[in-house]
Amino acid sequence: MKLLFVSDNHGDAAILTRIKAQFGPAVAALFHCGDSNLPESDPAMADYLTVIGNTDWGLNYLPVISRTLEKVKVVVTHGHEYQVNTTLTPLMLLAKEQGAAIMAFGHTHQLGCEVIKGTLYLNPGSISQPRGQYAYLGGTFAVVEVTASAFHVQYYDRNLTPVPELSFHLAR
Repeated sequence: MKLLFVSDNHGDAAILTRIKAQFGPAVAALFHCGDSNLPESDPAMADYLTVIGNTDWGLNYLPVISRTLEKVKVVVTHGHEYQVNTTLTPLMLLAKEQGAAIMAFGHTHQLGCEVIKGTLYLNPGSISQPRGQYAYLGGTFAVVEVTASAFHVQYYDRNLTPVPELSFHLAR
């Protein structure tokens, strides 16, 4: 099963539409980790399972969502209420409480993935305003392929091209 994660487009509807058009048919779900700055009624947001971010003023998204797909529980939050800029501990407590196999978040605008105690912690980075060592890519998102024994994480750049050095095979 493949799942797509994107975050922090900050009003850039066109990139979400492009990602959905190219990847939507090939994935089981499209998750948005917040700071879309677009209302649910915007056509670009159709089909994205979305949480509210710290700049999504006046929008009606939930702060945390969870979905179980093919027996894999995915929990998504933006992260600003869980101190993700400095620690993963509050996020780890949420993941444990929710029984998450995948805990996805945004907010930092920096991509990252690691498995801790069998749970994949994933930040797809910002698709429109990236920070950190991969900012030169112009933005990133991630596709996660889940198997019985592993998570395969592939990051893509803003041109919807896979980034070879950002491909990770992580044991579950």
